Amino acid sequence: MSGPIPAGDYVEHFDPELPHHRAWLLAVLEQLVAHEPQALEEGGALRTLWMADAGSQVAVASPVPVRPAFPNPLVGVPRFQQRDSAQLAQRDRTCFSSSCAMLLEAIKPGTLKGANGDDQYLAVVQRFGDTTDANAQLKALAHYGVTARLVQNADFQLIEQQINRGIPVPCGYLHRGPVDRPTGSGHWLVVIGHTPTQVVVNDPWGEPDLIPGTTLNANGMGLRFSRLNFGKRWMVEPIGGGAYRYAPGKGWAVVVDATS
Repeated sequence: MSGPIPAGDYVEHFDPELPHHRAWLLAVLEQLVAHEPQALEEGGALRTLWMADAGSQVAVASPVPVRPAFPNPLVGVPRFQQRDSAQLAQRDRTCFSSSCAMLLEAIKPGTLKGANGDDQYLAVVQRFGDTTDANAQLKALAHYGVTARLVQNADFQLIEQQINRGIPVPCGYLHRGPVDRPTGSGHWLVVIGHTPTQVVVNDPWGEPDLIPGTTLNANGMGLRFSRLNFGKRWMVEPIGGGAYRYAPGKGWAVVVDATS
């Protein structure tokens, strides 16, 4: 992309009712963030358009700071694998612990030692309860000097706010079943970055295929998910029969408030 971007022309012709116009705007915004971020500064025409369209699908891409204080994606976030858990009987159940361990080591480097630092964290979690228990996770984080809370009304703006503070975000989502009707007991990963159209994650189990709800392989470092498909699995509400539907603003996440 070269030369100044005619933001006024974009605003004049944009129709939020047309899906291809919304897709076009997302593509333009991604290029702007990379090549001409000043076009998204407060008070700018495209920034105004972006915010005004909050009710449409383009709202999944909430504003990105022009000059973030931390790298995006965040650097120094480890990828702990639940597959190699020292507690073999627990390895299929420890995604929550491995995700919170990645968060902990990212904001307090050196706390957990080695490639299997999540085993050390899991042992602390189990002092307070089961690995699937959110209260046990919060107490374990508090043990390490991290004040955090579980929220069930998270959205992409919250993720952006945390990443911009240099804090990864553990998120619980439904990884099984088709993307428009996900099912299952859920899975946890940690979000380490974002773009207007994607989130960047470390997944402790492996790389999922978000469309059918399957696992492709064991590689889970720096994966990029579309906001659209991840949002349909992350921000959900039950509709009966073990199935869920997309419910914007109802994502599960662990949010760090303070560290000591």
